[in-house]
Amino acid sequence: MAQLVYETTDTDFADRAIEALRAADVPCYRTGLGYHEQAAATGRVWSEAQVCIYIERDTDYARANELLVGLGAVTEKPLPPRWVFVLAAALLAMLSLWIAVTYR
Repeated sequence: MAQLVYETTDTDFADRAIEALRAADVPCYRTGLGYHEQAAATGRVWSEAQVCIYIERDTDYARANELLVGLGAVTEKPLPPRWVFVLAAALLAMLSLWIAVTYR
């Protein structure tokens, strides 16, 4: 079953990625247009069409990801663990309480 590995609006990057994946013997394909198009209904609204890059073998995912990052694919940085947010909220609540009690 095909697996999505990357989405972009940059058709040049998508073309380079497909070429690199195929050169590395990773069966793949792309879908989508990847350019801005004017909405037919209003004539003024613009929308971005995505180019989606798929690989055909799940076992190629790690290799495909390496190749895409090597070509300059944008990677998302993971969010910090949930406990960091909980701790920050608790500290903020304690600080707010201290200010409220101190400056009555």
